[in-house]
Amino acid sequence: MSEAPYQVQIEPAGACTTRVVIQPSEEQIQQEMRTVAREISEHKAIPGFRKGKAPYSAIVRLYGEEFLRQEAAERLSAALIAMAVEEHQLQTFGPVHLEEGTLNPMRFVYTVYHPPRVNLGDYRSLRVEPPTVEVTEEDLARALEDLRQKAAVLEPVDGRGAQPGDVLIISVEGRDSEGRLFLRDKSAEVVLDPEDTYPAPGFYQALEGVTPGETRTFRLPLPAERGGGEAEFRVTLEALYQQILPELDDDLARTVGSYNSLEELKADFLQRIRKAKEKAAQEEYSYRVIDRLVEQAEVEYPPVMLEDRLHAMLEDLEEDIQAQYHLSLQDYLKATGQTLESLKERLQPAADRQIRRSLVLLNFAKAEGLDVSEKEIEETIQSLSEEWGDQAEALRRMYQDSKQRERLSNQILYDKVVNRLVAIARGEYTPDLQVEESHAVV
Repeated sequence: MSEAPYQVQIEPAGACTTRVVIQPSEEQIQQEMRTVAREISEHKAIPGFRKGKAPYSAIVRLYGEEFLRQEAAERLSAALIAMAVEEHQLQTFGPVHLEEGTLNPMRFVYTVYHPPRVNLGDYRSLRVEPPTVEVTEEDLARALEDLRQKAAVLEPVDGRGAQPGDVLIISVEGRDSEGRLFLRDKSAEVVLDPEDTYPAPGFYQALEGVTPGETRTFRLPLPAERGGGEAEFRVTLEALYQQILPELDDDLARTVGSYNSLEELKADFLQRIRKAKEKAAQEEYSYRVIDRLVEQAEVEYPPVMLEDRLHAMLEDLEEDIQAQYHLSLQDYLKATGQTLESLKERLQPAADRQIRRSLVLLNFAKAEGLDVSEKEIEETIQSLSEEWGDQAEALRRMYQDSKQRERLSNQILYDKVVNRLVAIARGEYTPDLQVEESHAVV
């Protein structure tokens, strides 16, 4: 009586993760070794034998038993885990990982990841108090002051140095602690604002009192997010202007739009401010509702998803650092006193939140039967084309690309999800009974 072809041990190993240990029988190992030997005999020249005629013992003498066992192990490791996954109905998420393998005794240890699991809970009972929007006199005053700033006339300054509120035309160079140039602009127009911290805290304070033609060189510490260390700036004031603000009156109202009076302008501004605040409040409300849904959901996902998300975040961060500070990720880590591992640890909570949020919203869409049809995609493209005017054809060409089309589809689905979820949270959603029945689990 032959022994069982292999032994399998399956045990949980964390969230959506299973550890599978497989030990093939010696009979199965020997059978696979003979298969390897036969193939060698058929394809390799064996002294004293025609191709395909060399006996097993001759192959063992020439190649060694350990070589044949190793070849057999490589074949069995792939075949046996595939059999085990099928026989034990293990749902896999991504490739199976061979973590450990030994020849004597032959034994394989695998990590099998499973698809994420999400339980949304009783999300139809979710309620979140909607926001109230109030427009204050201070809101209007700020908008009117911004209008005056935009309508300001610039006049050259003579007889004094730069002071807060002035407009400066400067030539600027900035070098980091190692002398590398990270900032250069021959004609930058800036407003001298002591509260501004770019390119470094204290930059604009160092320019107070500067006069046209004067060059100042000074050193300032850079924030950690901009590379850290101390930077040297060399700034020449090319021109200096003061802002002459117009009076807030009917004349100003007539120059900035089709208003007959300042009161008309104020009324329109109040309406615009309200719309802007309502939009911002609605966006903030939708984020709160999503957060509540994520908080109440039970989510498990395999650790490989976190690794992939961290990898993507690091790639995005490296691109941003290169674009803003002309530094590699390695140089940035060195300048900020971090290691790659400590950075990953710092990013991990954000990565976890992103994964949970994405999984919850995706499962919510499935639970609610929300999807996006080709017709909806085409209608959205048509609507966008009308807004693009002369560039409509370029827009259509862009959405012929499968990736761009997928992004648009995802955005349409996200909007549907948010609208449905907000309606539920406000207590305004009434399910269509026919739709409910069509999505019922039988």
